[in-house]
Amino acid sequence: MRISWHTSWFVCVVLLVMLSSCSMLRSDESLLRDEFKIPVGAELVTYTALPEKAGWFGREGLKIDITFQLTDGEFNEYVARATASANWKPLPIPEEFLRRMAAIETVKKSRIQSYQMRGEVPPPEGSVYNPTEQQMLESFINSLPPQPAEGLFQIHTAGTDIMHAPKSVYETSDRDLNDFMLIMLDNHQKQIIIKVSTSY
Repeated sequence: MRISWHTSWFVCVVLLVMLSSCSMLRSDESLLRDEFKIPVGAELVTYTALPEKAGWFGREGLKIDITFQLTDGEFNEYVARATASANWKPLPIPEEFLRRMAAIETVKKSRIQSYQMRGEVPPPEGSVYNPTEQQMLESFINSLPPQPAEGLFQIHTAGTDIMHAPKSVYETSDRDLNDFMLIMLDNHQKQIIIKVSTSY
């Protein structure tokens, strides 16, 4: 059976897209495993990334959700190391950290300044284009994976190029963040849950 040029081209494009997606998954997974020293035997349970691949300016507004399943032994060993470190905090995440992760103060000021620069009066607070800080916080919380009932969390930040630039542990809620890697340990499900988010 002869295969037309158009069919061959279409198949090639589909294969390239599939290979590109697989490559990005492996890259994200590998980087996050290295960053948080995830056990080699940990099973990848869920993975979503937007955008899936880089555009002209990289992966703008990157959002990654990834979950690893550990055995009881692996998880207990991981938690023991985390507990021995001063860099981990107990869940739930305090509101002051959530507000800084969402950069509520920075976004709110920027929005008001934008209207002032245009000589416009901001819409009523609480409206779609001028939500209250509480509305912004609630929206941000809804964008995160559900917090486990019991476990630990840690936040890493880079300030630029979150996936490749050196990162530091964000321990004190003293400034708004423009990127973060949130890791949560679920004591009941024996899972490691990671959320990556950037505003650039």
